[in-house]
Amino acid sequence: MKAEEVFASLTQFQHALAAHFDWLHKWYQAVLHRNGGSQLPPTDTELCPFDQWYKSAAGSVFADFPGFAVLGGEHAEVHEKATQISQRAQAGQTVTTSDYETLMASVLAFGSTAQALEREVWKALATVDPLTGLANRQSMRSQLTGERDRAIRQRQPLSLALADIDHFKKINDKYGHAEGDNVLRAVAGALRHTVRPYDIVYRYGGEEFLICLPGTNLATGTQALERIRTAIEALALTDHKGNPIPVTATFGLTEVTADLSVDDAIEQADKALYDGKRQGRNRIVVYPEA
Repeated sequence: MKAEEVFASLTQFQHALAAHFDWLHKWYQAVLHRNGGSQLPPTDTELCPFDQWYKSAAGSVFADFPGFAVLGGEHAEVHEKATQISQRAQAGQTVTTSDYETLMASVLAFGSTAQALEREVWKALATVDPLTGLANRQSMRSQLTGERDRAIRQRQPLSLALADIDHFKKINDKYGHAEGDNVLRAVAGALRHTVRPYDIVYRYGGEEFLICLPGTNLATGTQALERIRTAIEALALTDHKGNPIPVTATFGLTEVTADLSVDDAIEQADKALYDGKRQGRNRIVVYPEA
């Protein structure tokens, strides 16, 4: 999901949450000031705007957070407790303080989970590039340091690669910045769908991407990058008039060792990338070159 879609879903979440508590307030006031046989507001979970949002968000980024499933159960419980109180009131039975306290405990639990979920989504958004949906540089260095330390501890190889879209400035100049953004999204998509589940891809800046390849030496890293390079070259992109936009990328690859910091490894990958550009682009260059 693109970051702008997540922002939209967050807005919908906030509106649905506000609508839920608005219903709860009106329902409580109706129960508190009920006269004789007057009807109380419906308490069906399915009629609540929050339930409608919850069902629509099942395939969104919200569903990736553990609190999402908990929130659905707690929301249903609030409505269940309200239904029990409504039924007692409609039947002319006494609604006790204990009934309200039980409901209030459910309301507080639901509100607490909702706030925690929203904080987690905002926290995740802070580390995501809004254009491509890839991880950005905010958390990159700490994550890469963690991968380096783990590779050293487990005596496993680790490689880093920098990728640069070839002649991206010319793409912007010829087709416009809107089409340039589409190219960035398409390349990011190719990267995301071609790497392994445990690889990490960052938007490093501009038209550059950084790829972290755990458990990968230079030989297997070159093979992995060749699959990505081929996938990018095969992108059948066109502008709004149907004119083809050819897209390729150049890669610089290096292996991280115990005596090499993350910054040093990135610098080596950058040197290899520069050599790849100098040699004609649309290729993979390993540091150091043989």
